[in-house]
Amino acid sequence: MNDVTLAIARNMFHLQIHEADGQRFEDLFSKIMGYKHRGFQAVRPYGNIGDRKNDGWIESENTYFQVYAPCDVTKSINSAVTKLKKDLEGLLNHWDALCPVKKFYFVLNDKYKGAPPQLHQKMTELKLEFGLDDASVLVAKDLEFDLFDLRNDMILSVVGHLPHINNEEYMFVSGFTCFITAWIDFEKVARKKVVQLVSQRAPLGGKSLIRILQQHSLINEGDVVFLGKMADQRNHLVHGVSLTIPRKSEIDNMILITEKL
Repeated sequence: MNDVTLAIARNMFHLQIHEADGQRFEDLFSKIMGYKHRGFQAVRPYGNIGDRKNDGWIESENTYFQVYAPCDVTKSINSAVTKLKKDLEGLLNHWDALCPVKKFYFVLNDKYKGAPPQLHQKMTELKLEFGLDDASVLVAKDLEFDLFDLRNDMILSVVGHLPHINNEEYMFVSGFTCFITAWIDFEKVARKKVVQLVSQRAPLGGKSLIRILQQHSLINEGDVVFLGKMADQRNHLVHGVSLTIPRKSEIDNMILITEKL
């Protein structure tokens, strides 16, 4: 891959990471690990016994993985810390006799925001408490490094077909990816917030979300005007009406509004 193609592949992977919650992220992780290590085995939940706290393992290395992909990790810190110890205790209970647990990795979809310090601290405590050789948190950037160390055909299998474009076209694709990623994050966080406030069965998006956020004083009048403009630009881009990408400062502002929610 040349530099432009590689950059596009990375942008496409970033978009996958931002869209992947729950099972989608676990599937993405398992695919990359399956390519990276021939001995990796994914574990699927089965009936009422589940996966017995093991989302994947490498038997020859006594290594186990537990995957966690909440919609917003910053608002799930306490549950994530609690989940860590419960998962490890369950793992030891169900698997240690079969293949002693020596390495335990908690794979978190942090969406490139970084793992909370509480998780790293808890993993260090668990490593000492249970006498493990290694125990740590793996995040999106770790998966990215693993993916782009693979052969090109494996990378393409994960990110999909890459278009052949020039530098100018790449700049557009890069800006488009940043904007759509920021918009996806906003809608996910806003939708989760709205579900807590109103009874709404039909899926909400765009200006409907913005209107409800305003009604409950979660955003101010300036935010409403700005987000409405971003919603219009998103629709115009997606439907090919316009090729205008929001400025970086506008994308940064949308990220800031999302974090405040």
